[in-house]
This record gives sequence, structure tokens and C-alpha cells, in this order.
Amino acid sequence: VVLIDQNRALAGSVTPGDAPGFPVTISQPGSYRLSGNLTVPNQNTTAILIAADNITIDLNGFSIIGPVVCTGTPVSLCSPFGSGIGVSTLDFFSGNNIRVVNGSVHGMGNIGIRLGGVGSYVEKVLVDSNGGDGGIVIRYGVVTGNTVSRNREDGIVINGSATVSGNHVLGNHGFGFNINCPTAMIGNTAVLNGAGNVGTGGTGCTFTGNAP
Repeated sequence: VVLIDQNRALAGSVTPGDAPGFPVTISQPGSYRLSGNLTVPNQNTTAILIAADNITIDLNGFSIIGPVVCTGTPVSLCSPFGSGIGVSTLDFFSGNNIRVVNGSVHGMGNIGIRLGGVGSYVEKVLVDSNGGDGGIVIRYGVVTGNTVSRNREDGIVINGSATVSGNHVLGNHGFGFNINCPTAMIGNTAVLNGAGNVGTGGTGCTFTGNAP
């Protein structure tokens, strides 16, 4: 397990090719764990950039922190917003079998967590007050047990298909859940989201035990 904190991020060389400062570029498969909070310098800076497959990012109870503050429930204003992402794959079509678990992503200029590829897994993360297109955005995988609140646009976005279970989504400006079908929605709650609690596209979604 490779440990990452603010000093290690600023020093660089977490993996080969990782330059000093942000983003921390993860170019080798394996397990990586925060040993302290990571604070980015502005709304246009990404904290962790994933450039390989088969990677686990354990936030370990710590936070990735940006400068954005969102106000209102549902959100009416986020400032400043920009291009920075908390944890991101290189693009929206790369990065297979990426796991992000156990912590929080707060105040990023754009998306909190954005994972491409297949086999994405996001669990037990608080994702709030992010200024871009969504709190958690994935294509294919599992999103479970997260709290996603008061982001500038949608809460949880599924662009392919996924299993989405046990999440609580509150007060986002857009949809609470914006999902492409077929996706399985199980035991989620969504309240006070500006565009509606659930928006769907396509066919074949299933809904079990969600509220309201």
C-alpha cells in the first residue's frame, strides 16, 4: 500500500512520471491510501489523476478539499467553479477496475469523482459542494453507500449501466440521480434535488426499495 499525504503530493514521484504538486498521477496498478487530507490550490486543479487500470484509492477517512462553496438547498450558487476533479481517470473511456472508498471529496471546481472504463466502484464517500457536472460520475460499475449533497449539477450520474444501492442524495441543483438504463436502483434515498430526484434515459432500469 502506497501512502499519500499533502507533503508526498507536493514532492511528487508517488509513481513513475508523477510530477511534484497536483495532480498526483497514479500510473501503476495497486493500492493507494491517504494518510492525511489533500488540499488543492484552486478550482482548476485535479487532486488525483488515474492513468492505469486496477487501482484502489482508499481515502481512509480523510478528505480531498477544494475551494468551492455551494449555497442553498437545493443549490442555487457555487463559487468559484472550474475544471478541477477530486479523483479522475485520464478521460471518460479509460481506467478499468478503479475503486474509490471511505472518505470525502469536497469543494472541487468540477466533478467530485469521475471514473471511466468498466468495473468502477465507489463506496462510503461523502461528495459535497462540488462546482461542476456531478458529484459522482461513472460509466459502468457499482456506486454504493455514498452521501452526495449540494453539488452544482447532478448528484450521481451513470452514463453506461451500474448497480446503485444505499446512497443518500440531497439538495443538488440538478437531478439527484441522472441514470442511463439499464441500471439497478436499490435502496437509495433522494430529497430536495432541484431538477427532480431521479432522471432516466433509455430502457430497462429496475427500482427496488428506493425512497421517496
